[in-house]
Amino acid sequence: MSEPVKTIKNVVPSKSYNKLLVEFNTKNQQKGLIKGELLKFNIENDILTVYNPAPVVIDGKTYLWARVEGKATEKDSVVQLFKERRSEGWEIVEGAPIFEKLQDPFYCGMVDGYHILGGVRIYTVAGSPYLGYRTIFYRYRNSFTELVAQNGKVCKPFAVGPHKMKGIRLIQTASGYIGVTTRPQGKFGGLGRIGYFEIESLDTLESALATYDRQKDQKTLISGLFIDEEWEGTNELFNLPDGRIGVLGHIAGFGENSAKKNYYPMTFIFDPQTKSASSVRIIAAAEQFPPVVVKKSDLGSICYSGGLVRYSDGNCWLYTGIGDVKVGRILIKDPF
Repeated sequence: MSEPVKTIKNVVPSKSYNKLLVEFNTKNQQKGLIKGELLKFNIENDILTVYNPAPVVIDGKTYLWARVEGKATEKDSVVQLFKERRSEGWEIVEGAPIFEKLQDPFYCGMVDGYHILGGVRIYTVAGSPYLGYRTIFYRYRNSFTELVAQNGKVCKPFAVGPHKMKGIRLIQTASGYIGVTTRPQGKFGGLGRIGYFEIESLDTLESALATYDRQKDQKTLISGLFIDEEWEGTNELFNLPDGRIGVLGHIAGFGENSAKKNYYPMTFIFDPQTKSASSVRIIAAAEQFPPVVVKKSDLGSICYSGGLVRYSDGNCWLYTGIGDVKVGRILIKDPF
């Protein structure tokens, strides 16, 4: 693991998601909120649901890795790849790997000459009604078919993150290092904070994450962005022309006088050289999409960041999970 970074400071005071939501709504009052759409998948039915997508562009066409599971459970989640068939909706890509016991896929782009794909592996915990989880990473040179062995099974991941840590993402920085965002919890990270450190090689990722989790160095947390009562995580990272990193993430917390959880897509810009971050802003909300019946009773307004597909005209598609039951897509101005 590289030498710990200096304390990461924010340049503006932190704001709750309620204040950020007021700013978002105020900004959009004059023009009106843009409306998003819910995508249809040919495997959805009364039992199965598809949500929390991760877009990847292959030969100019957008595909979606997405979480597939029963409407009444989370114990048998799988991640599958889908392609769009115009008016017929989205269908499974034949021959693509099926990742069992995996949730919330993500795609990190190219790092050290590899495409990086990952997700959150779930597992049962003896004596507990709750699932355990940890982030895992796969890599391939040219095609995702490289992840399927001759026996038809998916190859082993090349790196595994610490127990109970989501939100780990990678990016090849302008300096040549590999930037790693983290999401520790507990005494170190509260309900969930965003951290950052750099490594020199993918081969050291797993050991670096283990060292990070063991040392729990406050110097690697991005401080000042969020309030203690809420939690956050990164979903996708983008290299910007000036060497800074555009961060697409989510901010979450409980509603006022309510035990229901609310999730919103948010962005900020991080400078890996000065270790400073810009102000956070919400870029979408579940209310912009057709209403859905959420998966569980403890969920409120759920719009979970999946990924961005950016275009040269200054617009981008934001793909999201809605209510933990649907995939949404909305065309917005590029936040970066």
